[in-house]
Amino acid sequence: MLANETIRVLYIDDDAEDYQMIRDMFVAMPQGRYTLEWVADYDDALGMMQKLEHDVYIVDYVLGEKNGLSLIENSFPKGCQVPVILLTARGRRDVDQQAMALGVTEYIDKADIRLPILERTLRYAIHNKRIESELRASEALFRSLVESAVDYIHLLDSSGIILRTNQAAISKSGYAQDELVGQPFTRFLPDASSLRFDEMLKTLVAQGSIRNEIEFVHRDSSRRTMECSWSTVDDAGRQRILVIQRDVTERKLNELKLMESLEREKELNALKSRFVSMASHELRNPLTTIQTNIYMLKNYQSKMDASAITQKLDKVEAMVHHMEALLNDVLSISRIQTGKVQFNPTLMQFDLYLQDLVEEFRGNAGKSHTLEFQNTADKLEMPLDYHLMRQIISNLLDNAIKYSPAGSTITVKLERNDKDVVTTITDHGIGIPDEAQTTVFDPFERAGNVGSISGSGLGLSIVKQAVEMHGGSITFNSKVGEGTTFVLTLHQS
Repeated sequence: MLANETIRVLYIDDDAEDYQMIRDMFVAMPQGRYTLEWVADYDDALGMMQKLEHDVYIVDYVLGEKNGLSLIENSFPKGCQVPVILLTARGRRDVDQQAMALGVTEYIDKADIRLPILERTLRYAIHNKRIESELRASEALFRSLVESAVDYIHLLDSSGIILRTNQAAISKSGYAQDELVGQPFTRFLPDASSLRFDEMLKTLVAQGSIRNEIEFVHRDSSRRTMECSWSTVDDAGRQRILVIQRDVTERKLNELKLMESLEREKELNALKSRFVSMASHELRNPLTTIQTNIYMLKNYQSKMDASAITQKLDKVEAMVHHMEALLNDVLSISRIQTGKVQFNPTLMQFDLYLQDLVEEFRGNAGKSHTLEFQNTADKLEMPLDYHLMRQIISNLLDNAIKYSPAGSTITVKLERNDKDVVTTITDHGIGIPDEAQTTVFDPFERAGNVGSISGSGLGLSIVKQAVEMHGGSITFNSKVGEGTTFVLTLHQS
């Protein structure tokens, strides 16, 4: 109460003598800070109190056939918002308790009224009600902030039961308020997070606050990634847990997309680097050979016999075929990766198809290698893409011949295993080093032990993608210096 304030007091009592006693006390109060009005009739008092034109109300409990509690309750049905002092009868503790329930600020036993007590009670009533109003306004502001927040805000008890939650949590999660409040917080967590919840609470109690990320399950069963801030708070001597959750699902997805984009860019740069390295070697050497032989033919043809001329032309032709094969591989891998290669399976007898390919390579390999074909799956009909399957088998056989020493044996084995058709191609060549085995199917990748053996590093990448278009799988076992076995598995419908 400020020193220059004048406090308007309404005194309600049907006893004129009691009013005169109270009036004399007000006259004796210092500095004249109070003005006193008196009303004796219950109905008149009700009308005046409802207008809220006074700063303090002093109400006697006994008002004829009615009582002061009834007057207070009818005047302020939502509770007293201004200071109200009740004059009670001695020993009526039940009256005091009812008065507190109505929001009465102070109460005095009428038999004990003295000037100091009355003056102090007035000061305390005004001061306490002002503090109460400020707290109520602060609480309303806080509640407004909580309700307008976009984050999910929950208040839990010490065991993890949700006591309160805000509008954002209700509207965004899809749950009704009574589906959240009263429920254990773990009900809305995936099993893995739910199992760790008790341990997390122990850490929270020990530290006072923690931050983490969890998944929160919405009513439609979708999972949202939540960045959570946990803290312990005191609520009238009881420990509570405040949880503020921020939905970071979209941010996480964007971060993942960014990381994937950066990874793809990194892979693309590595791919470009490998392509440049391959092209500079696999194209430059044939071009150098072609250029050298053309120079010899142009400048020294008159000194060559027919056999020498044919030999030079054969080298040029071989280099042209080599470059053509390389460009075809690049075109094939590009078309497969961009989805421009159509998968057109037709029913074919795979064992005869495979046998014909082995015979074709046996003729091309000549005396340099021995090719064996072992077949335990006769009359094996299955839907396959003729051209893609030729690329698969041709690349595997070509690699087996290219990386195996002359005179060695290459074995092609076909067998049926339940519903799977398994083709293995085994050589006894240089093998694939351990460090190269994880990238052997990547484009333009070649093992470090290939030496001067030509190749684009595209063959096995083409094989893998062509096999996957058939719904199959390709694996291998290899040891340096001992050879390699590729295992092609197709599913027979």
